[in-house]
Amino acid sequence: MRQLPTGTVTLLFTDIEGSTRLLQRLGERYASVLKKCRHLLRMAFQQGNGYEVDTQGDAFFVVFERAADAVEAALIAQRALFSARWPDETHVRVRMGMHTGEPQPAEEGYIGLDVHCAARIMSAAHGGQVLLSQATHDLVAHELSGGASLRDLGEYRLKDIAGLNRLFQLVVPDLPADFPPPSTASSKRPLHNIPSPSTSFIGREQEVSAACNLLRRAEVRLLTLIGTAGVGKTRLALQVAEALAEQFADGASFVALDQVSDADGVVPAIAQALTIQEEKGHSLVEQLKMALREQVLLLVLDNFEQVMPARLVVAELLAGCPKLKVLVTSRVMLHLQAEHLFEVPPLPLPESGQRRDVGALSHYASIALFVQRAQAVQPDFQLTPANAAAVAEICVRLDGIPLAIELAAARTRHLPPHTLLVQLAQGVAVLQGRAQDVPARQQTLRGAIAWSYDLLGTAGQRVFRRLAVCSNGATLEAAEQVCTAAGAIDGSVPEALEALVDNSMLRRQEREGEMRFWLLQTLREYGLERLAEAGEQEATQAAHAAYYLSWVEQAAPLLLGAEQAHWLDRLDREYENVRAAFEWMLAGAQVETERTEQALRLCVALMVFWEIRGYASEGLAFLERALRGDHGIAPAVKAQALHGAGFLALMQDDNARAEAFLRESQILFRESGDRAGMANILRLQGNLAMVRNSYKVARRLLEEALAIYRERGDTPKMAYTREALAQVAIVQCDYTRAHALLEEDLAFYRARGEQYNAAYPLYSLACALFLARDDRVEAKALAEESLDLFRAVGNRRLVAYVLSLKGQMLLVEREDEQARSLLAESLAIFKAVGDRSGTAEALIVLARLAAYRGENEAALACYVESWGLLRAIGARELSATCLEGCGEVALAQGEPGRAARLWGTAATVRAAIVAPMPPIYRTDYTRAVTTTREQLGEEAFQAAWAEGRAIPLEQVELVQSSPFRQSD
Repeated sequence: MRQLPTGTVTLLFTDIEGSTRLLQRLGERYASVLKKCRHLLRMAFQQGNGYEVDTQGDAFFVVFERAADAVEAALIAQRALFSARWPDETHVRVRMGMHTGEPQPAEEGYIGLDVHCAARIMSAAHGGQVLLSQATHDLVAHELSGGASLRDLGEYRLKDIAGLNRLFQLVVPDLPADFPPPSTASSKRPLHNIPSPSTSFIGREQEVSAACNLLRRAEVRLLTLIGTAGVGKTRLALQVAEALAEQFADGASFVALDQVSDADGVVPAIAQALTIQEEKGHSLVEQLKMALREQVLLLVLDNFEQVMPARLVVAELLAGCPKLKVLVTSRVMLHLQAEHLFEVPPLPLPESGQRRDVGALSHYASIALFVQRAQAVQPDFQLTPANAAAVAEICVRLDGIPLAIELAAARTRHLPPHTLLVQLAQGVAVLQGRAQDVPARQQTLRGAIAWSYDLLGTAGQRVFRRLAVCSNGATLEAAEQVCTAAGAIDGSVPEALEALVDNSMLRRQEREGEMRFWLLQTLREYGLERLAEAGEQEATQAAHAAYYLSWVEQAAPLLLGAEQAHWLDRLDREYENVRAAFEWMLAGAQVETERTEQALRLCVALMVFWEIRGYASEGLAFLERALRGDHGIAPAVKAQALHGAGFLALMQDDNARAEAFLRESQILFRESGDRAGMANILRLQGNLAMVRNSYKVARRLLEEALAIYRERGDTPKMAYTREALAQVAIVQCDYTRAHALLEEDLAFYRARGEQYNAAYPLYSLACALFLARDDRVEAKALAEESLDLFRAVGNRRLVAYVLSLKGQMLLVEREDEQARSLLAESLAIFKAVGDRSGTAEALIVLARLAAYRGENEAALACYVESWGLLRAIGARELSATCLEGCGEVALAQGEPGRAARLWGTAATVRAAIVAPMPPIYRTDYTRAVTTTREQLGEEAFQAAWAEGRAIPLEQVELVQSSPFRQSD
């Protein structure tokens, strides 16, 4: 070797990316590939006058006296490598890194930090990529030839190298130029709800790399992984999401659509995955767009083929969220303008001449998958010369489809590969003869499923196809009822289920002592086809709907009992089946009145669940659909459904619709003489009047309902009504009456052991004690107790109300930081669940906190935001509170006249609705009014107050254009 140069030199390091995988794939042929690669590199180095310092395996260390020569050599080498022909259509990609410095000569070459820096730059590169340091860039930036250019990649932290290092990429015409970010020491971004597969990922390196490269391109916003069922689209999508997570500032989110029954369920599924709650006054898709508008996020939508009408939702999200990218898995393309397709191929298969070579076969992902899954059911299974040919032939016959291979491998627990191969061949031949109009790959997958199905006994086949009607699996109890409705089976259902699990036709999971069984979606679809062929579909679906109607009706009373949280969680797990039952009922509602009645009964039984777990919007939509086909329905059933619809509309501040539903329900209850139903309507109408600030009317209606409940001895409904009356009393500062009503309720619930129901009077008692400036210690204890109970059942809305109350308590005690924390948490929940009244209240308290701290502009901003919500929902008592707080801010800002006008308007509102200011806030208010009167003088004060009283609440604006913003 020539004597190495000294002084300033450019150091170039190279190696082959993925050389180990390449060796495993090529086997003995790798040696010739390595030899050819070395030859091409040395030729390039020679043309650039390079000095070869060291060579180890597939890596080179070369130095150049001129930086431009080093760049030219790298350019020549990359072109040669990309144009070369390699065996088996493989690709040899060499990464290169260079740095210019003054390394110290040594016996074996060079030493010093410059050497390590060049090596780290090479390690940060990807196959086919050439990276340069800032020092090298500065020397060659104006000497590039052949159309080459340099791309600034930004600053990165190199392993063991202090500080940040700016890296540049050599861009070579006609060669790939888009690569992932350099692989440096920076940590990965966290993934959001990306599932962790229970089995290892085999093969697919090229597919993962290709899909990632597509998604890295700026113009690719929507990438659809398309392919036949079972080909591994989901697993590939998960790998791609994991690989790309660091490039999305807000991570990646996975949305499973395999349990979504129709396109209408796509938006709720995405919202659930992103923890976005429905908001009153805004569609859920608008909420999604607002939440994702500025997020750099990868959204993975899995199994889209069954919800194809929802593709317009995808287009709308992409149009409204410029930084969002979407990765879809589907069997068919979405036909959207933004769509880029990536066909997921089957796993590579061995050539005919390799099917007895155990060493060669082990490098194929399809064979490796079969062996791994076979070992899962038979740990001592090995690929041997005796079974290699049969295993290879099985994988070939299954076309390399992962799901089909897994099904076949699971049978090795009972049958050797040779026998499996014979049975598989027979099953495929039969199925292909029946379905010539489907693609070849689908025929192969269907053949694998059909073959597994045919291997089952009669009992197993019946249970498999009948269980397919369950949308999200089933408990053993549900399976026994659903799977026997269309006829008896030989043996027992539990035995058949266990056999299906053993045959990988069914999955099993135990949770909270309850066993649950479910089918993969592909298998479920096949089961439904066989169910229809057997003429058992109608009877089985009817049994499924009847079971879940009965189950929900039995569970409904328990949703308010001692095990409430447990039953709410169980109903959450069964909710997909409940939805499916509802859809089946409505599908036949036009011709069968019985089905419509079933649907309405189901809705009525779900009311408590919908209220507590936040499904008010969906529940109301279900009720409205069922009520459209109400001809011939029993008046009692329809009346209950209308009552429920009114309640859900009231929860959503849709007062007009609530009133209409309740009026229609009232007519039916009156005609039937149902006094219990009439009392229920009166109670809800009282709540509606309370929401509308008509407290006198509310009290009259509630007391009338209470009298009927007392007459009938309906003590639970008496308690609900007393609670509503207590709320009216609290608003009107009648704390003695409120206390008496709530204490009676609390004693009632505790005597019955109904802890969750006790949370309501506990919270209201805490409110009454606090607002009345009574026992603060007791108020805090009651609030804390109610908070624990609401949290236990997952009622986020009521949790937010208690947090807001606790924040107010801490604010009065001047525990500012603790108060701010609780109020911020409360506000976030209110906004998430779409409770505008709660949001407005939390903003008012935050405004008070800011005002106490002298942060007047921040306080005013909170009041203005709250005011916009209060005007929309017409909450007059809270509006008065907001104006009173704004008046105190105006005084602090030197505008006493504006303060007096605001207070005049607020006083008029309170007088009109008979809702005095709570005592807890009167001292500060009185002090502020006194100060204002002193500053203005009595005559000016009275004039300003009168001016405020004359302005209608609807015309008050808390912005610059407001009449209250004129100078004083």
